Amino acid sequence: MFFFTQTYEKEVKHILKKSILASLVVSALVLAFVLPNLFAAQAPPLPGDDFIIPKPECIEIKELSIPFPHSVHIGQYDCAVCHHTTDVTAGCMDAGCHDLFVPASPEERRDIRFFEKAYHDLCIGCHRDLRKAQAPAGPVACVGCHPKPEEPTR
Repeated sequence: MFFFTQTYEKEVKHILKKSILASLVVSALVLAFVLPNLFAAQAPPLPGDDFIIPKPECIEIKELSIPFPHSVHIGQYDCAVCHHTTDVTAGCMDAGCHDLFVPASPEERRDIRFFEKAYHDLCIGCHRDLRKAQAPAGPVACVGCHPKPEEPTR
C-alpha cells in the first residue's frame, strides 16, 4: 500500500507540474498577443465607398466633387502610395502639403503643391500605368471621375 501511495503522489506532482507549465504558457501567450490589442489606440475608421474627395471651399467649382471607391484600392495598394505621409487621417489639402488652391501662373499650375495636379498626377498616372500593364484600371478621362451634373427635368 505504501508503494501505491508514493507512486500516486509522484503522478499527481507530475500532473500538477504539467498543469502549471501549461497555465504559464497560456498566460504568456495571452499577455503577448491579446493585451496589446486591447490597449492599442483605435485606428480611425476607413472611409467607405461613399467618400467624396472634397473641393477646397475657396475655389470656384468647375467640376463636381469626386466619389472615391476606397474598397477598390484598400488591400491592393499600400496606403502610403496615396497618403504619402504616415498619417492617413491628415488631409492632402492641409497646410504644407497640396495647399496651393489658386495658381497664379503656369509654373504654379505645374507645382505638385497645386491640389488638382497632385490628384491628377497620382490617380491618372496610376490608372495609365495599370492599363499599360494590361491590368484592371480606373478611369483616365475627365467624366470617368468627375460626374456630370444632372440635367434638370423639363
